[in-house]
Amino acid sequence: MIIITTPRKIGGLGRHLGKTGRGSNKEVVVRGDMIRDVPGDTALALRIMAAIARRNRRVKRDIVHLKVAPKLTLSPEGLERVLAVFEEEYGIPFDVPRHVVEHRKGERAPHFHINYPMIVPQTGKALRFTNSIERDELIARRLEIELDEGLTPSVRVKRVAQLLRQRGLTQLADIAANGPVVEKGIGRSKAELQQAERLEADLDLVDARLLQAWRRCNGDIRKLPAELEALGFRLAAGDKEVAGAPLVRVIDTQTLVASSLTRGLNRIRKASGDTGRLQEPQVGATIGKLPSEAAVKAQLRRDAPQRSAADLIGEFDCLVAEIDADGDHEEAGKARQGRDRLAARLTAEGQKDLRERQKLVRERYRQRDRIRRARVNRAFLAARLFAGRDIRKAAFYMVAVGVLATGAGLIPALAAAGFAVAAIPSYAGAKRLRAAADQAAIIDKQEMARAVQAETQRFFRERAVARRLAEQERKAREARVRDAQANRQRLAQVEQLRRQQQLQMQSVRQRELAEAMARRRAQQASRIVPQPGEQMLRSATQIARRPVARPQRPRGGGVER
Repeated sequence: MIIITTPRKIGGLGRHLGKTGRGSNKEVVVRGDMIRDVPGDTALALRIMAAIARRNRRVKRDIVHLKVAPKLTLSPEGLERVLAVFEEEYGIPFDVPRHVVEHRKGERAPHFHINYPMIVPQTGKALRFTNSIERDELIARRLEIELDEGLTPSVRVKRVAQLLRQRGLTQLADIAANGPVVEKGIGRSKAELQQAERLEADLDLVDARLLQAWRRCNGDIRKLPAELEALGFRLAAGDKEVAGAPLVRVIDTQTLVASSLTRGLNRIRKASGDTGRLQEPQVGATIGKLPSEAAVKAQLRRDAPQRSAADLIGEFDCLVAEIDADGDHEEAGKARQGRDRLAARLTAEGQKDLRERQKLVRERYRQRDRIRRARVNRAFLAARLFAGRDIRKAAFYMVAVGVLATGAGLIPALAAAGFAVAAIPSYAGAKRLRAAADQAAIIDKQEMARAVQAETQRFFRERAVARRLAEQERKAREARVRDAQANRQRLAQVEQLRRQQQLQMQSVRQRELAEAMARRRAQQASRIVPQPGEQMLRSATQIARRPVARPQRPRGGGVER
């Protein structure tokens, strides 16, 4: 269970609480059975609570907003228990208004938004929410134990157990003290988790590839961009700055998941047992200038169809190579035919892309011609309005009188009036404009043909470059497969040689042992049995040769004397 307490102004909270639709809540339910002393309308209830809080001029916030996200679906009794424990912990009286909204997502358990005014209406005193992070975790652990939800991993296990003991809840404290602990710096941020859920990405796989790139470069940050690009990542400059340099962001080309490179490296290195932390200014200065994150993501979205097609063909090539290496040539032939059919279908999609690009070029020229025709039609409409002789005479007289009123002579007045009448739209001018539009349309038609041809050439040039790159990638992939197979064969040969050497050593040891046993038996068989007198003589000689045991002088400084 997650509980977050936030004192805040109402702002756009009412709109957020009632939001439904794609990417949001599937259903919003105002829990009338839990509401207290306010109407069911969310916006009106928030305004009433804000008005209550603003009676106290020293209070800077309007409401306290509580978010409750349980692991399991809460029954009405369970929700009442949650509210009772929360109000008990923060000392919220029973007569303080309360508004409850339930958000139903569909895939997971519903979560709740509870709002209180920041002051007690009867006394005007503000509610206190000091140390809300620790107290929220205390409430969450207590409710998880009471409602059998299972303890959530936390970095404050000892602190929560201590707070529970201070409140006299010894049994709950003993259970909470044995809860799972999360080490600081290992977990991901809430924004990263929400992004992964939205993009349906597996963050563990992303971290595994990031760790593989870090190990390939052997900790050298200068080699890291090349290794990241080889494993399907792109580097970009983020919006935030650290020490005057943009934050380095790493983007997964497959899922478009973006995160901080330094933070990700520190997390995976710490999880794998490496010591030391990388600093953001050091990483940014070593990597250098990068394009913006928005530009990199836009380029990845544009190149996504070609990249996905190349990846798909590449996977088919790997499958064919592996089947062929296993010796199943018949299945390899079938897989190769499937790969060719898929490549032909992708080529048909490329032709469709070419037609779309040609259509876009033609549509631009046609739109330009439509705008030009609209100008011609406007000229004819204006000529129709000013075609009458009376209108032209009135315009001539008005301009002439105006010029004379400025103190100019008759001749300048007549000249200005003549120019004004000539500038009035006429059918002759509209016809000239139409002729010019027709001539421009003919020229545009020729230019459109050239532009379509140029776009076609550009398409085939890009496709040739893409095929060349795909061919290079295919050859590199085949080389990697061959190297892997050669490596496996080499390892198998080394293992076989090692086993042969072990067998040879064992056979040599057994032969040497057999030879030693044979020599020992031969010596025992060739040994002569001695005579009794000779044996007695040998015993007397041995006794004579024994060393005589001399008595040792007593030590102890002459105590016995």
